[in-house]
Amino acid sequence: MSSQRDLPGLNYAVIIGVIKRRKSLNMTRSGLPVLHMLIENIVDSYPGSLDSIVADIEVDVWGKLATALDGKLQEGDAVLVEGRLAHKKTEDRAGGEHFKTLLRARRIEIMEKKERKA
Repeated sequence: MSSQRDLPGLNYAVIIGVIKRRKSLNMTRSGLPVLHMLIENIVDSYPGSLDSIVADIEVDVWGKLATALDGKLQEGDAVLVEGRLAHKKTEDRAGGEHFKTLLRARRIEIMEKKERKA
């Protein structure tokens, strides 16, 4: 049986979902633009099943891509997101460690725009 260290270092993910929540474009302390979103992904629990699994996936978009997409992405848009998984470790006030996995986007394609009301 192989351990995780013996596996190749491939880190690539593709998801399709709907933008559930997005924050406005922010700048890091060093001036790098960043856009944070929450994508809702719904999949069948197994092929042919009527049950589905709903997952909320945090997505970060950095740099020029974040700036280019800022005015184009809105809540309700269906998107395809390609990127790599990133892991964050945070500490709460009591000193407990928490880990979070998110998707750092390299490419986002808008599949379907939400109808805007005039």
